Amino acid sequence: MNTDTLQTHSHTEVDTRFAHDPALMLSARGVAKTFTLHTQGGQQIPALDGVDLDVSRGECVVLVGPSGAGKSTLLRCLYGNYLASTGTIRLRDDSRPEHYLNVTGAQPHEIMRVRRDVIGYVSQFLRVIPRVSTLDLVAEPLIARGVDEHDARRRAGDLLARLNISTRLWPLAPATFSGGEQQRVNIARGLIAAHPVLLLDEPTASLDAENRDVVASLVTEAREQGAAIVGIFHDEDTRAKIATRRLELAPVAMPAAA
Repeated sequence: MNTDTLQTHSHTEVDTRFAHDPALMLSARGVAKTFTLHTQGGQQIPALDGVDLDVSRGECVVLVGPSGAGKSTLLRCLYGNYLASTGTIRLRDDSRPEHYLNVTGAQPHEIMRVRRDVIGYVSQFLRVIPRVSTLDLVAEPLIARGVDEHDARRRAGDLLARLNISTRLWPLAPATFSGGEQQRVNIARGLIAAHPVLLLDEPTASLDAENRDVVASLVTEAREQGAAIVGIFHDEDTRAKIATRRLELAPVAMPAAA
């Protein structure tokens, strides 16, 4: 870490870059993650080892590497679903004096607040909520942020139409939709709130070429409007369309047996 960007207050390391650089949205330093298999004698499986990443407004960083390199694990650490074993993850939060939240040491209510206001996450799978219509499911993140319900539903409809979700499906819960339809609903729900930071975990895995292009256009528009994006896209054509740079991850070697 560049120690020139740090100050020490009461033995607490403070990263001053967020205060001095309004474009910086996310910073990871030395992030490692090891999973412990408690049902298998405490065997430890390393997934990440010392990942560094800074992402600023208007950037789209695509994670690349073979299966098992920890790409999805890194996204989940950045989002706070996984607690990093070591390292720090800092996310812009201008409500705080230092202008960032230390995700690796945050309280659950702090994580929930920044998920509502700062960081969005789109996985390749939709968490279906029983008996909630597709239109309401997509509009909900806006309503949670105080947007008028009528306006939120209108904007949800516009986004669903752009993603080629037929209007006849909007009043229905998406549990019975095809995999590709569910994935597009998930993308709409993840993008509608225009979070300043977006994490995208294979959002186009089940899509045909036409709909991949639509998603690529939406992601590019979000980036051009200032979003800081980190994503996984296995389709090389999509990567080429949206990435401003790439971060290569490699599988972590297993520790030698004792």
